[in-house]
Amino acid sequence: MRSKHFCIGSLIALGIALSGCDGNSESAGDISVTVEGDTIDESVTNNTTTPVVETPDPTPEAPSGLCAQVVEASFVTFNEDCSQGTLAGTIDTDYTLLSEVQYILSGQVNVGSGDVEITSQAQMNAIIAAGVTLTVEPGSHVKATNDGSLIVTRGSKLVADAYAASPITFSSLDTDLDGMGEWGGVVIQGFAPQYGQGGTGVCYNEGEGWCNVLGEGGGFRYGGNLPADDSGIIRYVRIAEGGFIVGPNDEINGLTLQGVGHGTVIEYVQVHANLDDGIEWFGGTANVKYAVLTHNDDDDIDFDEGYQGNIQYALIIKNQTPGATPVGSNDPRGIELNSSDDDYTPETAGTLANITVIGGDAANAAGEFGMRLRGSVTAQIHNSAVSGYDVTCARIDDSDHDSDSTTAKIDTPITLQNFL
Repeated sequence: MRSKHFCIGSLIALGIALSGCDGNSESAGDISVTVEGDTIDESVTNNTTTPVVETPDPTPEAPSGLCAQVVEASFVTFNEDCSQGTLAGTIDTDYTLLSEVQYILSGQVNVGSGDVEITSQAQMNAIIAAGVTLTVEPGSHVKATNDGSLIVTRGSKLVADAYAASPITFSSLDTDLDGMGEWGGVVIQGFAPQYGQGGTGVCYNEGEGWCNVLGEGGGFRYGGNLPADDSGIIRYVRIAEGGFIVGPNDEINGLTLQGVGHGTVIEYVQVHANLDDGIEWFGGTANVKYAVLTHNDDDDIDFDEGYQGNIQYALIIKNQTPGATPVGSNDPRGIELNSSDDDYTPETAGTLANITVIGGDAANAAGEFGMRLRGSVTAQIHNSAVSGYDVTCARIDDSDHDSDSTTAKIDTPITLQNFL
């Protein structure tokens, strides 16, 4: 196109030049120039102009900083710089919470999907095979909304394995650890035995490895016939400011262990200022060592429903605020051990050693005891001490009493050795 115009312009200029010469010349004749075919074809097929090529958008920059480290998933949403991640719904794949990121539990967050009604061994095996692991890095501080809680369903695991200089903390959204009942708590559920809910036998049928006991604080199912069931590791972990009171005899404790097996490692754990119990075992065989339980509003150590395990090295300190009274309960004991009846199988039978319980005004305002053993519980308590309770350090009774309604009848073995 551009060459065609150039040719035509050159010829016209030549004609003008020749005419000019003619004006000054004495030539006898005129010179005429005829340009033929001066129609210009503007069609696309005849267009030889080089097409314009659009420059592509530059390649997006790779994520940097924390965004280069976190893993996107359907159950977590990150802010712009990935410094905060909000967890919601069900964690359905192995996942790690990074210590540099502030994670928030929004509502009830479930780990795995083991809360279903199991009806066959094949289904139980499939749930175990599909179990997921939530790993929390040392130094992490996981916070929760006021309706937040963490439920580790049976078949899955929580690995919160830290060390003294860099513990893991679970708490509410605020910046301090002084509240109470500001979120739910941590619930672990497993396949370990407990006696049947509402019945007198074990919760599983002969030849079966599962049962479907409904747990407090969410109605999730747990229980089975795997005493060594492994639900993960909780080591150097602090749980603070939690506790839901869902209804009568239906609460979320700081750490709730429902049918958890002794393959689970729980040691160096603190539960602080929980609205209900510090740690409660519902059946199972999980052992706990090195526990610090402070300012919890209800019992600090509470086991029942066929628990068979060991608790060693625990310090319990009730609320020491002068004039304090219980907030959400009326029985703030240091230790409460229960069993419904002596023909329940397995019978609740736990061993405690090296336990120190220190009472306070809140416990005394409720007229409570440092320790209460009741029902048909079997227990051994060694090298332990209770102090700071005005009423009495320990009360041991059964659901049945003599005719005077005051003398307890004890028909299960209780051992107190080196007990003060």
